[in-house]
Amino acid sequence: MITEFLSKKDFKWVDVQEPETEDFERLNTDFSLPYLLVQDCLRPEHLPKYEESEEGGHFLMMRSFDNESHHHDTSVQELTRKIALFISDNRLVTIHRIELPYLSSIAEKSKKTDLPKTFHGLIHQVILGVIRTYDVPVIRLQDLYDGFEHEILAKKNEHLSTIRIYHFRRQTFILKRILKQTNDALYRCKDFWVDHPSMLQDLRENVDQLYFQLDELSVNFEHLFNLHVALNDQRANDVMKLLTVFSSILLPLNFIASFYGMNFDYLPGIHSQSSVVILSLAMLFITIMAVWYFRRRGWFTTARE
Repeated sequence: MITEFLSKKDFKWVDVQEPETEDFERLNTDFSLPYLLVQDCLRPEHLPKYEESEEGGHFLMMRSFDNESHHHDTSVQELTRKIALFISDNRLVTIHRIELPYLSSIAEKSKKTDLPKTFHGLIHQVILGVIRTYDVPVIRLQDLYDGFEHEILAKKNEHLSTIRIYHFRRQTFILKRILKQTNDALYRCKDFWVDHPSMLQDLRENVDQLYFQLDELSVNFEHLFNLHVALNDQRANDVMKLLTVFSSILLPLNFIASFYGMNFDYLPGIHSQSSVVILSLAMLFITIMAVWYFRRRGWFTTARE
């Protein structure tokens, strides 16, 4: 379906959504778009890239974040939607498979405010609209990281979900990869912006801002995960330490009990009635002294405390 989004004196914007066979023929004849590039832009596996056609036009492939994606999606095709921009002779043609609401919003805003006033300004607004779709996933990943941080540092959950960790790391990696290649594609089309370098700089700064936010999240999460592993190791050490303390307390008591439990006719104090009291007091004294010693050394204190 071919729709004329915007038509002004100096430039025109045509949008193509879910093109069919007759749309391909019209794009090739009426708009003089290279047939192979049009076919190429519909392949779902393509990442952001830039090409300059033999006729002097510019072809920019981008991917916008899909707000309908689920939190468990972990592939480029599931998280993003492709959009192709054909730029030539003050005419912009955008091609995509599904409806992209931000494109309609830009077109409506341009009709109401009479902005942008230049063709390069229109291209800038469309590309910026694609880039700003990543604000939502970056905020969502930031909230997810804050949840991990609270669970680990507040010691509410000693066993984090490995599935949540996988989804977080995978989505962060994919979005960083898309933004990195988007920035590279924008750099390669710098000749198109030779008369408007500030617009190109603004686009790249927006991409860099999102990329650095994701990179910071990724680095912070690695440190947080290492801290989580270290805390779990410390908890295991605390358990072993407490078991060792109690074993050390019971060891002399077990020795005395096993010594007097041997089957011999003669043992010191075995026939004395007061020996039971003396032996019990001695065992109690040993227990109290051992507890006092280990408590003084701080061996009863755990990392949790």
